[in-house]
Amino acid sequence: MLLPILGAAEELPGLRAQASELRAAAGSRKVTLEGASDAIASANLQSRIEELAASVGATITSTEGLPAEVRGGYRRIGLCYVLVGTYETRLRLLAKLEVAIPLVVLDNPHIQGGLRIDRRPGRQATPGSATPALNAGLDVYGFRTNENPAIAKP
Repeated sequence: MLLPILGAAEELPGLRAQASELRAAAGSRKVTLEGASDAIASANLQSRIEELAASVGATITSTEGLPAEVRGGYRRIGLCYVLVGTYETRLRLLAKLEVAIPLVVLDNPHIQGGLRIDRRPGRQATPGSATPALNAGLDVYGFRTNENPAIAKP
């Protein structure tokens, strides 16, 4: 009965070292938006989303700011996007947003598919020449620390 306990005790220093490494990695990971105000944090979020969209070939057709909300010790900063791109582009963008740093939350997706036909002068539309296109709208939220938490009034 004592043998399993002694075996576990031998593993303890290694487990402690592994736990401290994981704590250090988690402490260095930036999960909140930077910015001294909601407007600056929103601009930082918008820049980050635009970088990610450009890296996968998605086109942002419009961006709208959403009102900031207090959520515990944080402020939720949101932007509403309308994107145009192919199905593959949309999936790549969602994959990038899923692992984005700082962390973002996606909400309220609106996805509309269709075919895009090249209607530029001199272009002839032929059967099969249309490319699949995807118009998508979604809300993207990031969080920044709430340095001035609201005090509840009685």
